[in-house]
Amino acid sequence: MAKKERIPQYVMSQLNTPMLNYRVYVIPTQKKIMLILGLFMIGGLLGQVFYGNLFLNSDGEMTKASYISNFVVFIIVGLIVKKVAYPMVLDRLKSNREMELTNQFRRFFAAIAVSLSSGMTVPDAVISANNDLRMEYSDDSYIVKEVQEMINGIQNNLSIEVMLKDFGARSEIIDIQNFSEVFAVGYRAGGNLKDIVRKTSDIIGDKIEMSAEIETAIASNKTQFDVMMIVPIVIIILLRTMSSQFAASFSTVAGVFATTVAIGIFVGAYKLGQKIMKITG
Repeated sequence: MAKKERIPQYVMSQLNTPMLNYRVYVIPTQKKIMLILGLFMIGGLLGQVFYGNLFLNSDGEMTKASYISNFVVFIIVGLIVKKVAYPMVLDRLKSNREMELTNQFRRFFAAIAVSLSSGMTVPDAVISANNDLRMEYSDDSYIVKEVQEMINGIQNNLSIEVMLKDFGARSEIIDIQNFSEVFAVGYRAGGNLKDIVRKTSDIIGDKIEMSAEIETAIASNKTQFDVMMIVPIVIIILLRTMSSQFAASFSTVAGVFATTVAIGIFVGAYKLGQKIMKITG
């Protein structure tokens, strides 16, 4: 089986500058270790909730086998949860970054449209937009770094459409790619770039705003969904703590089987809920 090719965190731009590759989300090493340990611990504790204290004796007391099984369950379930949940966390972080970059880019092309409408040339409009963005965002923000790279490209005799296209390809965000394509066609054709950028800016801006409104509308439903996913676990913890007879039922063969089936249904419901809640642009 061929080894999966690793996607680099940075790729070389048209100026041979290492620029962020938005196709992949890489967590700093220290935060990655903390996240993995956290997921492992959560998984191990959940394993104890559902599969803890097996092999009790006839008096319901812990045996040597019970302690060994608790340790094994903690390790196995912890590793499973880490393996399953870690990519999900990365996907959510990547989606949040894409949303942030999209909103920042919206401010960029809006500033470009205003600058072109005032009669500026394209290079001057990009510089003006960069100055506006620096007043709103920090120098470490995604869009400020990208626009500064565009300006560096212009100063090194690279065309703005080439720099925009490179940015769109790295971002893998359809709105940025569409804008770069429309901008490039209008710029090369020598058409009324001011109107083209303004109309494109309005269309993409309306789309982004509509997505944001939909996201806001279902935010409460997402919160309810997350709470509903936690409630069954809390109920089981309370029942196992308050009722020794209920806790003992988990140690039987039937109890282990029923628990496994219930977890399977729970995971399936969670994935289905995530698909329902997901917004695609």
